[in-house]
Amino acid sequence: MSASIRQTAAAVALPLALGMTLTACGADTGSSGAAVKAGCKPIHTFSTVQDKQLTVAVYVSPPYSVQKPGGVFGGVDGDIIQRIAQMECLKLVEKPVAGAALIESVKSKRADVALGGIYRTPERAQILGLTSTLYRDGMAFIGKNKATTIEDVKGKTVGVIQGYLWNADLQKVLGSSHVKIYQSSDGLVSDLKNGRLDQGVLTTSEAGYRAQQNPAAKLQVGQVAPDARVAASTAPGEVVFALTKGNTKMLEAFDEDIQALLKNGAVAKALTGNGISASSAGS
Repeated sequence: MSASIRQTAAAVALPLALGMTLTACGADTGSSGAAVKAGCKPIHTFSTVQDKQLTVAVYVSPPYSVQKPGGVFGGVDGDIIQRIAQMECLKLVEKPVAGAALIESVKSKRADVALGGIYRTPERAQILGLTSTLYRDGMAFIGKNKATTIEDVKGKTVGVIQGYLWNADLQKVLGSSHVKIYQSSDGLVSDLKNGRLDQGVLTTSEAGYRAQQNPAAKLQVGQVAPDARVAASTAPGEVVFALTKGNTKMLEAFDEDIQALLKNGAVAKALTGNGISASSAGS
């Protein structure tokens, strides 16, 4: 993408953690998917770290990736990777990792795939195999009343998360006294629900997910209209899977599988199932 939503700090830049210190995620034990059905015929042939299995490094970051009871992983990216593993007749083995270790897991060939809201960037493309775009992610307002433009929130108290790229621009446009910085989205959403905050600014994906997870609050999500004063609003990010650099056959297979899942509506279903508009699917 032409502009990252967050400032790059370290080798990995996730939509929900770019420019922020990344911490370890939940449990450190992996999970294995369902056994491959007898007689399953893969659509493609390519090599993997472990024969007949797809090893996936997961950075748990809802709604991109969610750890469910029993160690199973869901979320948008998690749902899509399950479909690809099924298409290729591979046993899915998922391992939660800290954000800072996510990309390194693939670079060092300990995992075939990294997922968790990874954005396409030129820097990342130099060291990883980046798939076709799964879906687009941008900047959104979330609040009791729907807002879609910077002008809509002028004079109001707007919450942001520490480290997001748009923070400085919003402080300039709205005034620092009107921009409240939170350490996590949990606190921001809590204040929205309790009326202590007028609007919050999150990625499009997380805003949709948070609204879905808090139905009683009746939070409204509005995509921020492009505004030259806030650079991050002008270019949405592209969420991809990161693969081992040089595994051309695997990258080609994933790209074809992703196109098939976009065409049959599976990606759209994964998005809507996690509170995100189906219109975000694809590039």
